[in-house]
Amino acid sequence: MFNLQLLASALLIFAAARRASAVDSLVDLGYTQLQGTPEEIGVTQWLGVRFAAAPVGDLRFAAPIDPPATTEVVQATEFQPICLPRAASDFTMQPNKRFTVDEDCLFVNIFAPTNATADSKLPVMYFIQGGGFQSLSNANFNASELAAFGNMIVVQTNYRVGPFGFLQSQEVINNGSLNNGLKDQIQGLKWLKTNIAAFGGNPEQMVAVGDSSGATSISLLMMALRNDTSLIKGAIMESVSVATIRILEQGQEQYACLVNASGCAESDDTLACMRALPASSLQTEECQFNPHIDGELIEEASVTAFAKGNFLKIPTIVGSCTDEGTKNVAKTTNTTEDALTFFNNQASQSLSNASLDLLAETYLNPDPPAPIFDDAGALWRPLANGMGDIRAHCVSAQLQNDIVAASSTTAPTYNYRYAVIDQEQEELGFGAYHTVELNGVFGPNNTDGAPPKSYFTTNAAIVPVTMAYWASFVATLDPNTLRLAGSPEWTPWTGNGDGQRERLRFQTNNTAMEQMNTTQALNCEMVKPMIVAIERPPSSSDPLVELSKPVTSNSTNAEPVAAEMVLTKCIIMQTEVGPGIRAGTNTENGFYG
Repeated sequence: MFNLQLLASALLIFAAARRASAVDSLVDLGYTQLQGTPEEIGVTQWLGVRFAAAPVGDLRFAAPIDPPATTEVVQATEFQPICLPRAASDFTMQPNKRFTVDEDCLFVNIFAPTNATADSKLPVMYFIQGGGFQSLSNANFNASELAAFGNMIVVQTNYRVGPFGFLQSQEVINNGSLNNGLKDQIQGLKWLKTNIAAFGGNPEQMVAVGDSSGATSISLLMMALRNDTSLIKGAIMESVSVATIRILEQGQEQYACLVNASGCAESDDTLACMRALPASSLQTEECQFNPHIDGELIEEASVTAFAKGNFLKIPTIVGSCTDEGTKNVAKTTNTTEDALTFFNNQASQSLSNASLDLLAETYLNPDPPAPIFDDAGALWRPLANGMGDIRAHCVSAQLQNDIVAASSTTAPTYNYRYAVIDQEQEELGFGAYHTVELNGVFGPNNTDGAPPKSYFTTNAAIVPVTMAYWASFVATLDPNTLRLAGSPEWTPWTGNGDGQRERLRFQTNNTAMEQMNTTQALNCEMVKPMIVAIERPPSSSDPLVELSKPVTSNSTNAEPVAAEMVLTKCIIMQTEVGPGIRAGTNTENGFYG
């Protein structure tokens, strides 16, 4: 009896120790085994983990399916390819030390604290990168620093873009699947729901985080998953905008464009013809592909759905950088005609002359005059100001006003303006450009491109401040709970009235709460119909879009005033006019990626 008692006690101790032991870098998921790499920072990386079967052959243009089982250990020690962009000229097609591209691209990268155990139930940040739905522009960031700092698991996902992710036509409905890029994102969430516990994560605490079109994806996922509370518990949308969402008739014309560009026009089965081609034969600059109305995931434009309350009610952070337009409009813009053409192209050439005059009055004649920079046209910054409002700041405000109206007591929403000042970027005129906050979220050593140099010196202190707010939200759905000591309390956005429009201004040694000013709020009211036209392109038979001056409680004819400087870098999301939308050719209204 004594020996049996000792044995039982030993087994209990062994079982407890096993439960408390750290997750091994070799993870067994049942259908496969993944060998990761422990890093000195205290994080284990599993890179290039397949979350869906390769979308090639018969699975091209099809919905994602589960990955196949493997009998051998998968070496998850190197990044795998990201998804092919729409056009062969895209920057991701150039040699890059961080990534290659391929049609076989449905992989996630997982970064988990090395001391995580099977019982840790660490919060999970699911990062959806931008790229304008035309490419993947924030691929393969090193998230180890963020995972270690926040004691959380960070997952980065790929998803199909361009014609591979967003081909729309009756042929695709009959023998394929619509909105596969969004379905890839959902497949990634479902895969994590099943498997993330093996890495020490909590499948009940997954928060979706995205930048630019990744943020736009999240707004669409909140619509698609409005009746499903099982996958995401919160969301952070960085520099969210709206995508051009086409109806079937408009998508059919883009399908015909691809059929012609690929040489399949004479085929009896054009979809089968395009499935059989090399993937590179489907890359084109001539045709446009975005998320679209499918009656399943997307039933209407996001601005319409949010206004009706048709979205998932979860806590959110939504915001943008101060200068949301500087890297998205032509720096040579010098004439009013050129600036108004750009405005009109954004709305599929649907703005009336009176509306264009109002935009010129509001944004193109600022008082005091906008600064002029070397090698820049006189109207570059004024145009960028306007586009920063129309494609970012006003979209955030509109979504958050609708979130508050539908769920203010159950799902708080927090707004930010990322206003970190880098002297070199200020002198160049770019300011706090679009997606620059990624350097604060991930750390400047871990992103792509060339981060502002000041993030290694004078602005280094903003990195832990930003990381802490993000990590706190991922862990608790409140950015304040685990915020850095000395950082201000971030109060929620409560509405569009005076004394409301609360947002946190990120600025080194000067982070503080502020309010969106009345001028900008009035301008946002004015451009609402334009935002609708950007997201849902009018047909040629629709009336022109009319903008009107906002009315305040103090005046029945309040004059809009030029907006504060609000500009940013954005990687292009095409909203070009296609056949049957509006007459004319639109070649310069790319935005947000």
